[in-house]
Amino acid sequence: MGVMSRRVLPACSSLCYFCPSLRARSRQPVKRYKKIISEIYQLPADGEPNDRRIGKLCDYVSRNPTRIPKITEYLEQRCYKELRHDNFTLAKVVPCIYRKLLRSCKEHTPLLATSTLCIVRTLLDQKSSDDLQILGCLLLVDFLDGQVISVAHTNLDLIYFLDTCHLLIFKLNVYIG
Repeated sequence: MGVMSRRVLPACSSLCYFCPSLRARSRQPVKRYKKIISEIYQLPADGEPNDRRIGKLCDYVSRNPTRIPKITEYLEQRCYKELRHDNFTLAKVVPCIYRKLLRSCKEHTPLLATSTLCIVRTLLDQKSSDDLQILGCLLLVDFLDGQVISVAHTNLDLIYFLDTCHLLIFKLNVYIG
């Protein structure tokens, strides 16, 4: 009698219907958003993230709104990691993703709100990089643009954000002028 391969018979040597090793691969969950985000982080020589890939992530989010909390958590962790390692070029990718998400998935803004505000606060606290503070201001403007005024007042501490933005605009005017 010949030897059966492991593909037909699992390692436990019994053939039962509920065996996980016989389950089809398509039934196991695939983290497609992690693959898309890793493709976004493969920056070309000019250092700008690929808009087509960010658009692909936006399409994925609009089709799978239940995945938004996992996606935002993953993006937050990635941003914090890049900031910890002082890799500001890759840290700039996350605000670009959030800005595009806020513009293209307006119906899912409440699901993105908490994470967006955490990223904005983190970016505005980066005193060593004016570029990140400017991106934080732009992200805040995009977030507020899609909000109803009463919702925006209850969701965030506007005084802190606006003071920081005014200070940053003043620094920018002094730098340019």
